[in-house]
Amino acid sequence: MDAVSPAAIAAAPFRIGAAAIAGWSAYLLGLARRGAGPLDIVDDAAALVNVLTDRDRPGWAHPWPVVRHWPLARLRDCTVASPSAAGTVPTLLLPPQAGTDSCIVDHSTERSQVTALHAGGLTRLYCLDWLPATAETDGASIDEHLAVVAESVAQLGGRVNLIGDSQGGWLATVYAALHPGQVHTLTVAGAPTDFHAGRPGIGLLGSLPHGAGAAVAALLYDTGRALGVHLTDPVGEVQRAMDLLAGLDDPDVIVRITEQRRWFVWRQPIPAAFRDWIIEHLVVGNELAGGELVVGGRRVDLTAIGCPLTLLAGTGDLLAPPAQVHALAALVGTAPERITVYTVDDGHIGLFVGRRVLSERWTPIASAVAAGPG
Repeated sequence: MDAVSPAAIAAAPFRIGAAAIAGWSAYLLGLARRGAGPLDIVDDAAALVNVLTDRDRPGWAHPWPVVRHWPLARLRDCTVASPSAAGTVPTLLLPPQAGTDSCIVDHSTERSQVTALHAGGLTRLYCLDWLPATAETDGASIDEHLAVVAESVAQLGGRVNLIGDSQGGWLATVYAALHPGQVHTLTVAGAPTDFHAGRPGIGLLGSLPHGAGAAVAALLYDTGRALGVHLTDPVGEVQRAMDLLAGLDDPDVIVRITEQRRWFVWRQPIPAAFRDWIIEHLVVGNELAGGELVVGGRRVDLTAIGCPLTLLAGTGDLLAPPAQVHALAALVGTAPERITVYTVDDGHIGLFVGRRVLSERWTPIASAVAAGPG
């Protein structure tokens, strides 16, 4: 729900141009290599249109059973059999929620954060699966979302390793600050704590009359969604289309990009009350970093967090730049030697589905968490 940086906006035409040149060049070379004729080009065009117009709902790569259900979410048991799992602290994964389906954490059999965590030893793993807002839940507050987390933690024994992606990251942070005794370790990926770091223009919205700044931010958000602009990386949509063009002769490429676009295009509304609260108190007010955030009548004191902390950010993340993610390290009560900070060369969604990030970062992170607090 944040705005992209001026540098990213300026670079957008160059990224689009480079993607278009690469896509069309690869496609034309592929036509020559295949000795394709007019009918082949017609078939290619039909395949391209089919993928770009696909609007099927994305799904989980594995059939993880649902063990608890609320109007706002489901709790999925992603545990796999392991001799070392008995007696270990369970892990609770909070996926992104801002208009997207939670299955991004189990995107495909080849690109699954859940599988990467298993590989690192977090085999006693559970994941929240946020549900689309309905007339019944459209007024759900931050308190009700945190209640889902609290009831999940209670069901898992009262103490968990908490991992939060994107919006799930700051939600996990808030929960850990309010309930530090229930969080064994905290891992946050692609989630802002300081929403204004490197984005002074966002802070200016706070100087508008009360409520006006949040109204402007909400209008921009709603307009972008109505136009089909993906706020995580709008230019990436063009790049994916060009990647598809370049690989129309490869069935694996078609399947992969269909899965990617299906997740990006699918819109899952979040409760309007929750969205408005996020914009007013976090995006515009920046109250989490400022120590002014109050939830359920309690101030969210980040210094109450004393457990081992891992932070993961991407240099190409337009939604949550590294400065906004890494800011949490200076605000918690965790000793510096128990804080691990990673920066990878990837974008926002790449933090959760990128092959290299999954194998080179998430699996080692899981190994460190499974080994116990340092």
